[in-house]
Amino acid sequence: MRQAAGGWDVFLPLIAYLLYVWRVSHFFRKHLKGTWREEGVFAGLLLAVMGGLMALYLKYTDIPYILYAMCSHGVFVGLVMAVFRDEREKKLLAAVILLVMGSLILNFSESFLCCLGLILTHMTAGGGQIATTGVWTDRIIMLMTYGAGTSAIMLLSKPLEAVFEEKRKSWYLSLSMSLFCTVLVTDLANWAASNGILVQDWGRYGLYGNQLISHSAMCMFTGLAMAAAGALVFGMERMAREERAGEEYRSQVMCYQMMEEQYRQTERLRHDIKNHVIALQSLVQNRQWEKAGSYLREMAETGGVEAEDEVTGSLVIDALLYHKRRQAAEKKIRWQCDARLSADCPVKETDLCIIVGNILDNALEACFRLQENAMSETGGIAGKRVEAGDEPFIRIYMGTVKKCLFLEVQNSTDLADSQEILRSRKENPGVHGLGLRNIQAAAEKYNGAVHTEAENGVFTISILLPLYQQAQNTL
Repeated sequence: MRQAAGGWDVFLPLIAYLLYVWRVSHFFRKHLKGTWREEGVFAGLLLAVMGGLMALYLKYTDIPYILYAMCSHGVFVGLVMAVFRDEREKKLLAAVILLVMGSLILNFSESFLCCLGLILTHMTAGGGQIATTGVWTDRIIMLMTYGAGTSAIMLLSKPLEAVFEEKRKSWYLSLSMSLFCTVLVTDLANWAASNGILVQDWGRYGLYGNQLISHSAMCMFTGLAMAAAGALVFGMERMAREERAGEEYRSQVMCYQMMEEQYRQTERLRHDIKNHVIALQSLVQNRQWEKAGSYLREMAETGGVEAEDEVTGSLVIDALLYHKRRQAAEKKIRWQCDARLSADCPVKETDLCIIVGNILDNALEACFRLQENAMSETGGIAGKRVEAGDEPFIRIYMGTVKKCLFLEVQNSTDLADSQEILRSRKENPGVHGLGLRNIQAAAEKYNGAVHTEAENGVFTISILLPLYQQAQNTL
């Protein structure tokens, strides 16, 4: 009988833990853009390493539980960081979220089921003071506990997708640290319970009552901790989503303001066109060609129309490019633009405005920064000549390539590599990186790709948006 019991005590926990590890590995593969190979490697390493730690903990009984728990958490996080290839901050957050889910849900389920087991055992014993559950009751509690943990990971995987969308690295780190504190507090509570600190002597209830009180206290604590952790995760995600929506709204407002300004300028020109035509006829009849040319140039400036204006096929993008080119011209930044949009382009103009506007804002900022650095190096001599090759520049290409909208913008930069764009140089670092995240978010709506590169003083950002999928969706 002892051999059979020992076999069940090994087989059942192993099956339950294998299912739990499988769901954990699948969770990481899904949210960290992993592969099947990475999922398998992680699951194998986790089983091997955690099994070794558990064997050491059971063999050397003088090892404190809190030390074992910290080592387990460190190994778990280390394996996630080593096996998967997503951003480090995102991997850290994913690992900590799984630690929180495992720690809180497993503790809550075990305490709740232990309370039920003790009550049922007490009732079936005919009112006797039974302070322990049976062997098979313990096994069922163990299976149901891991089943609850596995089910929770499956159910929460979908709602947590938004948490792992593109966000600031500082956002991932701050949420990870806050959640990890919850794990530490839970480990301390477990250590306290295992040392009898939570068990009080309540007189006539004896050990049976004390265990009920201890498990009930752990249920209440872990339940409140789960509610707090859920509010923290989804609350911060909602704040990030609202922040992004606000940035998108500001980009749209900026776009429409530019269109309104250009429209007003054109309306003023149309209102006075009759008088302008009369004046030009008089200059032409009198063969005053220079005055006629000068008059035409003044009309173009007044109406916001120039020979070099971009005509992309979209009034919104035309207005945006005109506004940004004027900013570049004021700062003597070389501007080259070749942009065309097909008449049936399915990409929304508001999304194009967000993508192009944020890219050009970053490009102009980089060029302005280069000019400020050059001024400081020359002692603030504004009239100092600069070689043509050293002048800041912005080059834009936009067109349709094989049923995809391709946008590439190159600009002068002082960045050593493309990762430096994520490190803030602004006075308010908290809002730094919103532009790039808005670009990525807008591109993801069309299943697009964003690639950045910095080399030899030139920063390049390329956007590829598949158009055929959007055309199918509109049918």
